[in-house]
Amino acid sequence: MGTRHHQKVINKKGELKISQYGQWDGYPDGQGVDILDYLREGNLDRYQKELDKIRQITDEEAKVVDADSEWKVNYPYLSRGCGSKIHQMIEDGEVKFVQFIDDEEANHWCAGFYTIDFQQNKFIAEFNGITNQQFSRRRTSNRSTRATKNHVATP
Repeated sequence: MGTRHHQKVINKKGELKISQYGQWDGYPDGQGVDILDYLREGNLDRYQKELDKIRQITDEEAKVVDADSEWKVNYPYLSRGCGSKIHQMIEDGEVKFVQFIDDEEANHWCAGFYTIDFQQNKFIAEFNGITNQQFSRRRTSNRSTRATKNHVATP
């Protein structure tokens, strides 16, 4: 189902490095659980090193991507369908540049908001304005965990 979401990643310096729109599975028990699973299982030291290399796309690069008929294959991390898969792509060094979504636009269109904040050492998931619930430390990928609304957890 097309439940739109917005992902952000803030590095240890407090810089916004990722501000990505996603079209699919934006519910907390979809993208939220997938992101949390990545944070629990991924190599976060390597992720953060690669994250610091990422920059916003230039106008010239955007023209190249727009002209590429295979852009979804060549730049999958720019696709609205990428979702939480971007985090493994970052760890693997595949993400060179990103295109930011405007916060005002995201607030208008999106139901789910997910922020990885390495400066504050938190993962914050917000859905339909409900906040301040915590994920447990147990694995959540079994999808029977019905995460709801806004969750804060330490990666």
